[in-house]
Amino acid sequence: MAGKGRVPRNKEFAQRIPPRTSAGVPTPNFNLNFKLQLTSAMTTRLLYLFTRTPLHVGAGSSVGAIDQPIVRERHTGFPIIPGSSLKGVLADLWSADTVNDGKGKITRALSKDIAWLFGSDDDTAASAGALSIGEARLLAFPIRSAKGSYAWITSPLLLARAARDGIPGVTPLANDLASKLTDASALFANFKDAPLVLPAADGAPSPRIVLEDYTFTYAGELPANLASALTAILPNEPVLADLSNRLVIVSDGMLGFFARTACEVAQHVRIDDATGTADDGGLFNQENVPAETLFYGVVHATKGRSAAHRDRTPAAALDALAKRLTEERSTLQIGGDATTGLGYCTARLA
Repeated sequence: MAGKGRVPRNKEFAQRIPPRTSAGVPTPNFNLNFKLQLTSAMTTRLLYLFTRTPLHVGAGSSVGAIDQPIVRERHTGFPIIPGSSLKGVLADLWSADTVNDGKGKITRALSKDIAWLFGSDDDTAASAGALSIGEARLLAFPIRSAKGSYAWITSPLLLARAARDGIPGVTPLANDLASKLTDASALFANFKDAPLVLPAADGAPSPRIVLEDYTFTYAGELPANLASALTAILPNEPVLADLSNRLVIVSDGMLGFFARTACEVAQHVRIDDATGTADDGGLFNQENVPAETLFYGVVHATKGRSAAHRDRTPAAALDALAKRLTEERSTLQIGGDATTGLGYCTARLA
């Protein structure tokens, strides 16, 4: 039996079923209201990441041509940075809040900020952290260009996701522009002396650009203010200053193709310390996300969940993370091979 004043489980469940009209259709605004109830106690900000050096977050071994591939979305092939990887890197910024028991075990001090933000690992007082770190998704991918050295590519799917997740100034690509995209055409800036546009040639379509080994004809101009919105994500990053002239919108299919085939593949060989020569079976290759790749992730925050931090607000948790990133000069090292310079990123919480 239900306790006094408690809604029986069957009635409690029934209250979650959306009310319907006489035609059996859920009533308007039910989903919206339910979403607002779920998120009312949660505050959200966006974490932007721009790779300064190649990045390797490995997916383990592979049976294909790549021995050590990167983590990708299964359905699109776009590279991602898992939320678990990001959470570990961010928690390391509070490494001073850990305690060594003298027996080799390091735990998070319950009274310190690391337990408030990332949770307690104490078996006797376990609690979740106030921060929930989502995976970092691709927003703009760098690629070789026959003219102008390089370009950044994005696609309708990436822009639709960015708009849904609330990146300021980014909207889904309009249908009239999206309909012009094919696997052989793209949207890019076309003006006199545009850095990517090839000179006109007899018999060749003009204007046109060449990315990797593929030619794209001009399908139209970029949406107004899109490049400036992406540049504003990291206003202090000088490499992004020329993005407006180098941004190209390609089809989702071509972005998926380039994301799978245009990542860096580095060859490695293991050296035998005794002989100073290559170790038998020590040759392997490793896939890396190229430098100058732009990612973003969603960071949610709730009230403090541990006994010592239940009075801390969601906004305070996000402010603490933003402050610590500023103290670290907005730089994070993510993924493997840190000692050889991989994985250094510009980071900003906005």
